[in-house]
Amino acid sequence: MLQLWAENGTPMLGLGDRLFKFAGVANVGWDFTGGAQSGTIVDGRFTQYPNCVPFAFSIRNNFDNRGGGVQLNISGNTLTWSYPYPETDKAYKRPNTQFIYGIY
Repeated sequence: MLQLWAENGTPMLGLGDRLFKFAGVANVGWDFTGGAQSGTIVDGRFTQYPNCVPFAFSIRNNFDNRGGGVQLNISGNTLTWSYPYPETDKAYKRPNTQFIYGIY
């Protein structure tokens, strides 16, 4: 059984713990992807390890004046990012957002 202990005897890591494996960082929004309303990132690591769970979350999330921000979804080995308002809405400047993704 694997266990790691701090110098003071406090347990730090055991077999029941999960560790994050970061796969990447993405920047989306007006300065990075222009008027694109959505996009995808395909990464085989999302499904490579059967007992792992894929994740994605914003680390720098900006919202527009309507309260809309990027939405993230993972299905299989595909991460999809999208903004709530369509590309045809020319008054909508998609806010810049940075997110990370990986598995745990």
